[in-house]
Amino acid sequence: MSKQHSKPSEGMRHRLQRLVQAMTALILGCTAQAFAQTSTHSPHPPVWIGFDDAYSLKTNTSAMAIEWGIKAAMEEINNNGGVLNGRPLKLMSTDNKGLSARGKDNFVHLAGTKDLVAVLTGKFSPISVEMLPEAHRLKVPLISVWGSADPITDHEHKPSYSFRVSLKDDWGVEAMMNRLSSKYSVRQACAILPNTAWGRSAENVIRQKTGPKTIQFPVVRWYNWGDPSLKEQYKACLESRTQGLLFVGNEKEGAILVKEIAEQTQSMRIPVVAHWGAVGGTLHEMVGDELSMVRVDFIQTFTFINNKRPRAIYLADWILKNNGLKSTHEIPSPVGAAHAYDTVHLLAKAIDTAKTTSPQKIRDALEKLPAFHGAVRHYVKPFTHQRHDALDKSQVLFVKLTPSGHLIPQD
Repeated sequence: MSKQHSKPSEGMRHRLQRLVQAMTALILGCTAQAFAQTSTHSPHPPVWIGFDDAYSLKTNTSAMAIEWGIKAAMEEINNNGGVLNGRPLKLMSTDNKGLSARGKDNFVHLAGTKDLVAVLTGKFSPISVEMLPEAHRLKVPLISVWGSADPITDHEHKPSYSFRVSLKDDWGVEAMMNRLSSKYSVRQACAILPNTAWGRSAENVIRQKTGPKTIQFPVVRWYNWGDPSLKEQYKACLESRTQGLLFVGNEKEGAILVKEIAEQTQSMRIPVVAHWGAVGGTLHEMVGDELSMVRVDFIQTFTFINNKRPRAIYLADWILKNNGLKSTHEIPSPVGAAHAYDTVHLLAKAIDTAKTTSPQKIRDALEKLPAFHGAVRHYVKPFTHQRHDALDKSQVLFVKLTPSGHLIPQD
């Protein structure tokens, strides 16, 4: 039986129109384009930061949100004198269209730019992993501000040119496992994972963190990007009598899963704890009323809601003022905006510490940064020689997604 979707309210339609308009403007202007954050008449040459993400995927909101965070930090830094005694920071962005090969080519293109100090990478972990050999060959820092797969920072390249201001699966997936156990009293769980570096990263954590006294995963099922259905994978979960589901995927796969679970009788709808890629896009628009029929929590590292950190307040105000949004609840992909904002501030400090735009010296300076009060957290020591991940499990929280696209923190 087909399900009837309620029509969105007039206010909701206006908010969605504004977001679509903002995304369209970014798509049209972003590919290999520089965005100046200060007057084009600055007498000092710019210092460039690169950013690559899947701008042209219509359901993806991460690229837009990350760019907002980058631009907010750049404007703030440039208004306070820039870096290296007056040089403005500027952004050069590229569109990988969700394709690893294109992302790799984009990294090479960005890394070849004069006075570019680092490349930020976005939502798709497999693309960041594909870029790693080029980052180390060209000796240009790669900084993930969304991708969570462990291999982004756990690899054999020495010295390491990859850094991350984002969730890491090693502790993020473990938190998802604990959520199933503590919130839903799950003892036997199922996992549905993508056949990618991201999915394999999650599987490694599941295998390492399960034991006789912890939540068990007797069923792990895989899917490929583009698969039209997850019914067989979900059926395996039900047939094995698992009580909960750990899901790794983005908004398209998340929409498929939510719709297919909603088709089940209520007793067959097991609770889901999902990775955050599914809310890095317009999942709420893709599923409609089915969303309220499925128990699903999404992992996050940041929320603007009731956040009293001064830089979080500043960033929220900047986004609302510059994008026609009325409430922090309306900001899409908030983790991307906050991670990117903090990353640009950390990069600016590394540039001034290194006193040069040399990417190799910027890399060294990133490992020696002093403490910084960011939007996401207080970074006592953002990175070290041994640790290139700036966040940890203390940033984990879980949210519910509302039909209007709001991400509401949960206990």
